Amino acid sequence: MSMSESTGAQDWRAVACLTPSGERLLCFGGSSAQVRAAYAGAWGEVIRDEDRPTVKAISLQRWAGLAWAGQWEHQSYLAVPNTRGGKGSASETEPASSN
Repeated sequence: MSMSESTGAQDWRAVACLTPSGERLLCFGGSSAQVRAAYAGAWGEVIRDEDRPTVKAISLQRWAGLAWAGQWEHQSYLAVPNTRGGKGSASETEPASSN
């Protein structure tokens, strides 16, 4: 492996984006499949009841750059679970509208 590549150990994460601002890390993993499988379960543990209405989107992100110097880049949106236990749909969606 060259020094310009990340380790792959935890290159993916799911982040809940809250309004008006703020973020909550839901989970992270070595692949997008791992994160997709885990984020809905983490929803009930990480997001407090009073914060759930403020979640406008869940961003699936991938680390880009060196392991010690890079940034998280948005890849797609994940469905916002609609229950406390995160048993809601876990398919890809656009961010929730503010209607």
